[in-house]
Amino acid sequence: MSCIWPHRTYGVVILFLLACFLHYFFWHIDVASTPIITTKSKQEVLPTYVFSSQYARQEIPHLTPVNPSTLIPSGSHPIDEAHRNGYLHTGHCLFIMDASGLLLFLKRSSDVVTCPSTWSILGEHSMAKEEARDTVVRGMEEELGLKQVGRLETSDSSSFFADFQTMNKKDTIHVAIQNITQYPLYYIRHYGPRLDNRIDSQLTYLWLVRLPKPFDEIQITLDDEVADHKWISLEEFSDWIEDDARNYDKEEEKSKTLQIHKGQKDDGPPSGDFCHHTIRSLYAKGLDNLKLLL
Repeated sequence: MSCIWPHRTYGVVILFLLACFLHYFFWHIDVASTPIITTKSKQEVLPTYVFSSQYARQEIPHLTPVNPSTLIPSGSHPIDEAHRNGYLHTGHCLFIMDASGLLLFLKRSSDVVTCPSTWSILGEHSMAKEEARDTVVRGMEEELGLKQVGRLETSDSSSFFADFQTMNKKDTIHVAIQNITQYPLYYIRHYGPRLDNRIDSQLTYLWLVRLPKPFDEIQITLDDEVADHKWISLEEFSDWIEDDARNYDKEEEKSKTLQIHKGQKDDGPPSGDFCHHTIRSLYAKGLDNLKLLL
């Protein structure tokens, strides 16, 4: 048998190897350069709302308290569509505090679409037909790897208690959860032309979640979108907020002013440890309320 292949066979082999190389090359480029969108975020469908006539004729300032009973349902939309079109939706920010008074902060993965490699507290959007308290519980389950095994409702609509089991099922913790504002706050951010003039319009609930033990005595399993985490005191949080504002506010205000002159609404570029000043201002509001409460 001859060890020399016919020319046609050579051609087929060369074309096959070339196709394999090109497939690998372009697949590799796409994966490396495209942000990862998790299955969870792809599937999120948010209930959306419009303001009642009480608010409709004015531009509501950022962080204005709004009574949620005044909202008028306007359907449901995928999360990307809601943000792309500025549809009003609801969300929740959870200040997780352990028995020593330390707060949990999460560093987002470099692969996530929104605010990669920045720090935040735990947050969740409300899903369709989901009560506010159910969103809080789901956030604890999805982001911290805990499982609710019981709940005690109270006559006070601003607070409740829940029992969570750790993932290894060796421990059950009794958690106190309470709202830290009378009404949720209207959060509004204009991303400007850098992100196709997207608008994040959200009624945001702020919650304090009190764990019954120090953090190192509770097993938590963080979501795969979290690159790092830390527990810090209220004082350290306050210093961090002030330092971040001092370092980045001038940069964002300069960009914002330039965009206003062009007739476009733009709240400035991403900057700082908390992604941008809009989310930082929400955290600062929560910090002020925590100081009054604790």
